[in-house]
Amino acid sequence: MRESSGSTNIETTLLKAVKVLRLFDIPHYVCGGFAVQEHGYPRLTVDVDIIVPDVELAREKLSMNGLADREIRLLPGGQKLDSGPLMLPMPVRVSDMPQFLALEELISAKLSTYIGRGIERVQDYADVVKLVQANNLPRDFGVDPKVRDLYHQIWDQLHL
Repeated sequence: MRESSGSTNIETTLLKAVKVLRLFDIPHYVCGGFAVQEHGYPRLTVDVDIIVPDVELAREKLSMNGLADREIRLLPGGQKLDSGPLMLPMPVRVSDMPQFLALEELISAKLSTYIGRGIERVQDYADVVKLVQANNLPRDFGVDPKVRDLYHQIWDQLHL
């Protein structure tokens, strides 16, 4: 994680959750606001979004270690959450350090969610805009072909 002047409660929750997942050999990807921060756009987040292969198993292990559902949002790897074109990536690596989605995967997932849920997920669209700007991404950045048209629309609007 990027260095900060101090750890917040939500950062502490993330680090504890990752250690619990490691204890039970559960691979993970961190996505959502923490991944956005990790890729260069600092923004407020109030929960921890983690992709795991088995949501129920991970929820059980986190709960028995004192981590509440309201703090952590578990997402099912290899599945769709909405009518967007992409499935979430399946985590395969177990680690006691946060494993963040690669920038290409993060942007692709956020665009897919925005496509699938529209205005309800406008923060995902805004995150992509800010990530493109913060990282000075090229138009041919390696997003998933299923969301490439929307990525190009965003990029083109930013570079008028």
